Amino acid sequence: MKRLGMLAFFTILFLGVSLGLSTNAQAASDADVEKALEIIDAANIEMDQIIETGVQDADALWAVYLEELAVLEGDLAELNNQIEEVDAALLTSTDSVQQAELGQALADLQAEKGLLEERIAQRTAQFDQEVDAIISYVFDITLQMTQDTIDEVAEYGVVAECFWKYVRFADRWAWIDPVRLVGY
Repeated sequence: MKRLGMLAFFTILFLGVSLGLSTNAQAASDADVEKALEIIDAANIEMDQIIETGVQDADALWAVYLEELAVLEGDLAELNNQIEEVDAALLTSTDSVQQAELGQALADLQAEKGLLEERIAQRTAQFDQEVDAIISYVFDITLQMTQDTIDEVAEYGVVAECFWKYVRFADRWAWIDPVRLVGY
């Protein structure tokens, strides 16, 4: 019974001390909290501008890419139609000279189609690389700004943390990290 009483006493003491300790944000004065909020708000506004610029740049790249892709895919569809026509003519032809000419025309069209498909793949890879570079830049800059802001408000005795925001860049999404005050 004595052990149970001691265990209960130390448990209550431990919980009381653990839960009763105030965090840095709670220990900070109201003036420090206000200053920290101003710093965080200013940093978040600047980060939002960087994010918005990145989104606009990515969307502009996407619009250009989609226009170019539509033209290239139109050319590809036209080539596919020509290939089908030559292939059909080749199947119905009985003249060996004409078959040789059609065979060569078909080979040329298929080679052109291969080059066009390669061009589409290269343009898509270029677009992906450009958008990924924008996302990486925005992510790296905002991450550093968040860490700098967290460190700065910690000098005022305030605890801040990054929180993740899901942002669309062109045809993909990325997590970007503004900052917020803990406990407010």
